[in-house]
Amino acid sequence: MDRATLPDQQPSVGDPSLDREYSPSTMAKDMAATLQHYRRVGDLVRTRRQVHERIRYGASDAEICHIFPSGSGATAPTLVFVHGGHWQESSIDDACFAADDSLRAGFSYVAVGYGLAPTRSLEEMIDSVARSLRYVLADGHRFGIGGGRIHVAGSSAGAHLLAAALTRSDVPRVSTAHLMSGLYDLADIPRTYVNDAVGLTEDAAAAASPTRMAAPACDDVHLSVGRFETQTYLRQQERYATHLRTLNVPVRTEIVDNHDHFTLPLARFDGSTSVGRAAFAAMRRADAAAAPIGGSHL
Repeated sequence: MDRATLPDQQPSVGDPSLDREYSPSTMAKDMAATLQHYRRVGDLVRTRRQVHERIRYGASDAEICHIFPSGSGATAPTLVFVHGGHWQESSIDDACFAADDSLRAGFSYVAVGYGLAPTRSLEEMIDSVARSLRYVLADGHRFGIGGGRIHVAGSSAGAHLLAAALTRSDVPRVSTAHLMSGLYDLADIPRTYVNDAVGLTEDAAAAASPTRMAAPACDDVHLSVGRFETQTYLRQQERYATHLRTLNVPVRTEIVDNHDHFTLPLARFDGSTSVGRAAFAAMRRADAAAAPIGGSHL
């Protein structure tokens, strides 16, 4: 998720000021403790709740998900979460932290794994996230989910992957997308340390930028960043929001006080916080006004 957590690599031939802007830890209170909390909470919920672990949704070994069915049955809405990590860190096990509160709120929950750079390319990751959404709709019934509306959420790299995947023509339409601290214009990435593993050319960075893509298949987009983020993340949110508005996509933006890049996702789906309650309420409102389940954005 940050230069401070990456293994030793050949140094990038980048701009140090850009590297700082793309290092969320420079503004975070305690990145290491927060990341440990993600894993502890995720490990705990997998021992306490019914879960179908490491379900294959595609041909690649990287394409796995943890599925937590709601006690409300297969017609309950489903929240699909895609983890962050600058496309090169973190894992599916770190994406389970929001499962317990989602289940309490009446949502089934799916944590998606997609593989990491340098083993997988950014294009392959986007393909995988799109495939996971198709899988939830087409095959989720095997695990007691997928019969209700689908919502998606992602943090950092996960926000980018969802924003890109939702523009694919064969992806099912979702009710809401909660995208946190995302990067949506990747033009700078080839000049940062992030690219040491990701390996984007300038052309590939442009092609993978949601700010250059069609409208996502989503009824309502919620963009948020923490108050304690670098200026790059704040600008990226505004740039993507402007792009969505030009495409007539309903979008809301928020800068969440008292949170940074790493603590924001914990609050966003914590039913005991005002931020979490607002997120679940927004999903319920969107469901009430949604188009038929599984409709395409074509």
